[in-house]
Formats: sequence, C-alpha cells, structure tokens
Amino acid sequence: MTEEANISEDLIDRILLMQTLNSTLVHFLLSTQVDGTVDPDRVDSLTQGLLRTRRWMEEATSMKGVNPSTQNIISLIVKRLSQIESLLPKLSAKAKEAEARGTPAQEILTLLDGESKVATAQPPGMGTAAENAAADSRLVPLVGEEAEVVVEPYRKVEVENDEWGLIGQMQRMITQYSKRCHVLLPTFWVDTLRVLHKYRSDSAYYGDVVEIPGRVLATIVKGLLTEAPGARLLQDLSQKRPQENYLNSSEMERVERAVAVYYSGVSDVLTGKDLKVEDKLNEARNSFDAFGWGGPELEKRIIKRINQQCEEALQNAESASDPQRQVIYSEITKLLTKLQHAILAEPRLREILAQMKP
Repeated sequence: MTEEANISEDLIDRILLMQTLNSTLVHFLLSTQVDGTVDPDRVDSLTQGLLRTRRWMEEATSMKGVNPSTQNIISLIVKRLSQIESLLPKLSAKAKEAEARGTPAQEILTLLDGESKVATAQPPGMGTAAENAAADSRLVPLVGEEAEVVVEPYRKVEVENDEWGLIGQMQRMITQYSKRCHVLLPTFWVDTLRVLHKYRSDSAYYGDVVEIPGRVLATIVKGLLTEAPGARLLQDLSQKRPQENYLNSSEMERVERAVAVYYSGVSDVLTGKDLKVEDKLNEARNSFDAFGWGGPELEKRIIKRINQQCEEALQNAESASDPQRQVIYSEITKLLTKLQHAILAEPRLREILAQMKP
C-alpha cells in the first residue's frame, strides 16, 4: 500500500510539473504574439526546461505499478514534448538572426564600422539592382541639396571606460572572494557590466543610460558575494567544483546580445526622439511576467534575488518623474529578465544552480 502511495505521489509531481511547463509555453506563445518579438535566450531556457521535463516524464512510462492505460497517456505526452523540443531550436535560430539584424540605427553603425566596405566599393552597375538603388540613394547631391546627416545614437568600442569605477570595484571584490567562493555567477554579471561600458554616445543622457543599470548590476554582484543566501551557497559550491573565472564563448555571446538589445531599446532616449513611454512600460511588464525560474531542480533563492531586482526596476519605471528614466528602467527590467533567461539557457550556469540546491 505504501509503495502504491509513493507511486501516486510521484505521478502527481510529474503531472504538476508538466502542467507548469504547459502554462509556461502558453504564456510564451501569447506574450510573443503581443510583443511581436521572440527572445532567443528565453527560447533556449525553455528548451533546457523542456528537455529535463520530457526525460522525467519518459521515466514514468516504465515505472512499476503504473497501469498500461496511464503509461499510454504518458507516452503520448512524451511524444508531444519531443515534437516541441525539435521545433524550439529552429525558432531560437530565427530569433537570433532577427536580433542580429537589429534596428536601422544598428545597421547604420555596421556601415560606419566598415563591415560593408567591400560591397559599397563596387563600381556602379556591378551589384544587384537593389544594391545599386541603395548606392544611388547614398550619393551626395552636387547642387541645391544638402546631404542628410545621420545622428549616431551610440557606438561600440573595444575597451570599456570605467567612468564610475564600478568595474574596478566589482573585479576587486571577485578577486578577494574567489579564495573562498565559487565566482562564475558573479563573473557573469561583472562581464555584463564590462560590456555595458563598451558603448559610447555624445548624448546628454549617456551617463544615466550606463550608470543606472551599472549600479543595478553591481548590486547583484555584491549581493551574491556578501549577503545571504548567495555568499553561503557560493562558499559551499566552491567545495563541490573547481573554480571557474571566465565565461565561455556561448555565455559571452548571450551577454553581448543582451546588452546590444538594451542599447537598441534606449536609442530614442539617446537621440532625443519622442518617447512612447506606455509602450515601453507594457514591454517591461510583459518581460517581468515572463521571468524564468527554471525547473524544480534549481536553487530558487539565488533566482529570487534577481527577480527582486527586476521588480524594483519595473517599479522605478512606473514611478520615475521623467520619461527618459521611465524608458531606461523599463529597458533595465527587460535586460535583467533576458540575462536570467541566458543563465537558464547555458548548461554550465544551470548546472551551478542545480548543485546549489540542498
């Protein structure tokens, strides 16, 4: 009788997890329809969760004591999960392509960086009709007209400018605590801080665009290293796995894309254009609603601290006194959510959260 009760409880746990995943997928589909965009990091984090759920459900098909009818239903669920699992990577690839194309402003910056020099250096008539038409549109008129001046909202550079000393402070803290704490998670946030400082702009709002999110990121790093529960969890983790001080190429690529999306989001602030504040607030609310918590195998107390920073940014966006700060805080909310999805999407970072759980 006890064995039957244990099987029943196990099946209920699996069904509840399946229902949670189902609700998450439905929310994902509806929110992407509302926003009109797909976040590839969110897709990848969903894929990781789906993979583990599908494997767990698959185990239930061979559990002793489960009647054949229930096993058949579970097998059908597993089949559907496998079908979704095969589609999500394709969706992620398309979303990454769309994110890489960016906004017209980013395309202009690409041209300014010289990445299209070969194409634009062709003699007239050597390219396609569309390319020639685009080249003609860029010709400077000889008489009577002035060439339109493109305002550059921001540009990326190779070396970060630690104008507020945040990078130096956080790096010294990581160096200090690395003797007793595992520092890969804090390093993820410090590297985000570094990339954030690799952009320049002549806008009067440039300081706010960099410093405000920079201080939020610094708060996250300090919390992980010096406050409960992060400090103790990272100390315990250092006893379970060797020290890791650097992000790999995939992890770094997610950080780069997240910061690029943030700057794209604040470009109207930097150029002084009219701001659609309510649209930005709605985007931030939808992003916060889609915050990724991961599966039951992950340590949630660390994730909760990130969620609290997202919630605080959203509250600041709703209560800020000027529209520029409302937009900046809205984009910070979206940035933190995207970075959380990036953590859940990366096997190494996800494994760390799993190892932290008691």
